[in-house]
Amino acid sequence: MSKFTSKNEFLAEIRKERTAFEDLLTEIPRKQKYVEVTDGMSVKDFLAHRTEWGRMMLGWYHEAVDGGVPAVPTEQFKWNQLKELNADIQRRFARTSLAKIEDDFAAVHDELFRTIEKMDHEELFAKHYYGFTGTSDLVTYLNAATASHYRSARRHIARWWKAQQATT
Repeated sequence: MSKFTSKNEFLAEIRKERTAFEDLLTEIPRKQKYVEVTDGMSVKDFLAHRTEWGRMMLGWYHEAVDGGVPAVPTEQFKWNQLKELNADIQRRFARTSLAKIEDDFAAVHDELFRTIEKMDHEELFAKHYYGFTGTSDLVTYLNAATASHYRSARRHIARWWKAQQATT
């Protein structure tokens, strides 16, 4: 069950978390965005990760709207293989430029936000509205791909960034 009770509340949370995440990212010099933050992931990797999960969410949604049954999370990986899936995402985007990842992050976020704005209450909050959500509502999946994902990245990066500043 989602913690949100309305689309407006959910959209406000997405805006708040994206703004807080982007504010943090603007504090970090470009060259520092390639430095390991945690678990072998840099700021660039965190952005690529969030972008790809946003793309996957959009893919699941559009496939379901078109009457299909999306493979969630992917054809290749199951939910109990998230560590492997996330490592695959990191490998696939390792050679992608930071500028491209930043542009894609913004574009995917904007598409997700516009898509959510078009949804009605039932589509967002009714359980089993789309089969791929299982026993969850769609807003729970969307939150995981947006606000919650931005918040978790921000927390990891902020902790690392604070430690970086303390050592300089």
